[in-house]
Amino acid sequence: MFEGLGTIVSEPDRVDFRSNSPHVATGVTLTISGLLHAHMPLHAVETAYTTVVFEEGLERLRLEGPALSYTYTVPPELLALRQ
Repeated sequence: MFEGLGTIVSEPDRVDFRSNSPHVATGVTLTISGLLHAHMPLHAVETAYTTVVFEEGLERLRLEGPALSYTYTVPPELLALRQ
């Protein structure tokens, strides 16, 4: 989903994506304990999740948990790097 769009780190306890400068600043971290940390230019989210859904086209990642459902959308500026 994020290959070629920034820096990806995979550790035993988490997976992490961060865009690289000079592109739009964004990132998402999913921990094995079920925590989501996501940030975009105008907002940030930190919450628990129980379900992860990779949407068709691999442009969106939906996380559902007891408190809310959050969809992380890869910014168009980064999607343009796939071409």
